[in-house]
Amino acid sequence: MTLLQRILGALLAVVLVVVGFVFAWVILVVAAALALVIWGWLWWRTRELRRAVERGVPPQTGVIVEGEYRVEREEHRLEDDDRPEGPRR
Repeated sequence: MTLLQRILGALLAVVLVVVGFVFAWVILVVAAALALVIWGWLWWRTRELRRAVERGVPPQTGVIVEGEYRVEREEHRLEDDDRPEGPRR
């Protein structure tokens, strides 16, 4: 390799490294801006909840459904199997 080729190769390497850093910084700035926008949106959406917590009052979250419930356990019986019906003895 000649001296000129080595100098041009070194210059090209430096230029590529600088371009890589520029693109990396652009990606980091875009990611930081996106994170800031998401944080601002979450902060704005939860402001009423924070105010209610400061006052010690439960926040108004919407419709309250009242009622009773019963837990029913599922029982597995042989008659419930998905086996084809055959002659019974």
